[in-house]
Amino acid sequence: MEGFTLFDTVVLIGYISLIAWIGSRFGKDQHNPEDYFLGGRKIPGWAIGLSVMATQASAITFIGAPGWGFEGGLERLVTFINVPLAMIVLILVLVPIFHRAGIYSIYELLERRFGPATRTLTALLFLIARGLATGVVLYAPALVLAVVTGWSVNLTIIIMAVLAISYTVMGGISAVIWTDVVQMFVLWLGALLSIFFLVTSLPGGWGDVFEFGAASGMFNAIDLSFDPSVTYSLWAGLFGGFFLHVAYFGTDQSQIQRVLSSPSVLDAQRSLLIGGYLLIPQMLLFLFIGVILATYYQQHGLTPPEDLNELLPRYVVSAFPSGMAGLVIAGVFAAAMSSLDSALNSLSAVTVRDFYSRYIKPNASDAHYLKASRVATIFWGLYATLFAFFAGNLGPVIEAVNQIGSWFYGALLGTFLLAIFSHRSNARGAMAGLIAGMLSVWAVSALLDISWLYNNTVGVAVSMSVGYLVSLTATAPSQDQLSDVMMAEAAPDMQAVLAARADNAQVIGQEARLTRRRCIGLFAWFCLMLGMLALLQGWAN
Repeated sequence: MEGFTLFDTVVLIGYISLIAWIGSRFGKDQHNPEDYFLGGRKIPGWAIGLSVMATQASAITFIGAPGWGFEGGLERLVTFINVPLAMIVLILVLVPIFHRAGIYSIYELLERRFGPATRTLTALLFLIARGLATGVVLYAPALVLAVVTGWSVNLTIIIMAVLAISYTVMGGISAVIWTDVVQMFVLWLGALLSIFFLVTSLPGGWGDVFEFGAASGMFNAIDLSFDPSVTYSLWAGLFGGFFLHVAYFGTDQSQIQRVLSSPSVLDAQRSLLIGGYLLIPQMLLFLFIGVILATYYQQHGLTPPEDLNELLPRYVVSAFPSGMAGLVIAGVFAAAMSSLDSALNSLSAVTVRDFYSRYIKPNASDAHYLKASRVATIFWGLYATLFAFFAGNLGPVIEAVNQIGSWFYGALLGTFLLAIFSHRSNARGAMAGLIAGMLSVWAVSALLDISWLYNNTVGVAVSMSVGYLVSLTATAPSQDQLSDVMMAEAAPDMQAVLAARADNAQVIGQEARLTRRRCIGLFAWFCLMLGMLALLQGWAN
């Protein structure tokens, strides 16, 4: 079967219409900003976890990761091998504090600790970084549509932008999460079907894949080189990628906003567990598709497209039966729309909560802020659309998104860690550390030949060290600034001690033990995944 048939088009339109209908239903129940941005804090942890996974399995991953696997095999998996460790930090440190604070925007916490200037700067940095990355997210599905239809990429960007903005304005965070749950399984189905059709098209099946992969070095996921210029060494993944994912999942409003919509800390932790356990297998799945595609292209003597982001979409359209190709491409579109609406919803939340309601209209009604939130969503949709026109020049889309984040994430994470762990840090130090952290990342990127993954480590280290030292030149913060922000007050064990004579002491102690078991399980999973990669590499060599 060649080409995108009429039946595929019907399936595509039908599926997108279904997702839009689901999203619009949730929009009818929104009466205030808390409903729009946090779903009334009533969304269960398992749904949030699948939503986070769906965002990670979005069009960016569906398109970008197979291109990674085609080009370099499993080497880029080290970028994600650290995710279970990152989730441990979130479960123990960030989530209890954020959730207890009862905030919409996580940058509100920085104002409590360091004052309004720090909150404003960090929120502004988020808007810049996430706004640019959202343009890349918009470009990815538009590329799919262009490959399928033969239309120009610029035209498909406009079409996807109109769909995504309309859907997001109607939706809100509840629609984001529940549509993610639906499309999560469609994307995984598409990935598994891709593997099935690819492997069955090879004369030797899986034997050909493993033979070609081993001969080509595609299973060499673990590079023990200490050379910092090696982009995807194990050390770059562990020490650079770890800080990237702690910052991404913990200090990026587009991610943590969904966690804040859960009804309790334990539900929020449960949502992170799903990502901690499933993200590595998910990335392995999509990278393996790239390895199988490389085997397929080699055996059939085909020339790959110049843009490796087109690899999988082209194969789906050319090889899948009529209707099934439409379903897979529809899943990619649905993933793209939910990835976009989560980003646009968070951009709107920060715009309204951190800027509009503070500086422009501080005492308006909930109805006014809800309307302003939808207007802000439209603005950021247009902003992302403009940047999407240039995203095709950035290379593999998944790497482009991570690199954009690496310019800011490390310094932002360092600022949050100062707020949580250092009793002596103050507003002067936080601002100095944040600026110094970002400047150090740009300097290192310009002057040194090192992996971009280390940008996050550099940003954290410089931000925290400069921030603490500069803090010593100013007055120590008051007790009011430390209250409800410091880690010592949020730790489950400390909560159990403080409530030792209270009726709920036993419950809090049980929660502390459950938290520890969850973290131990994640660490064991990290060790297992690393060991399996080492065994696969040892077999291949």
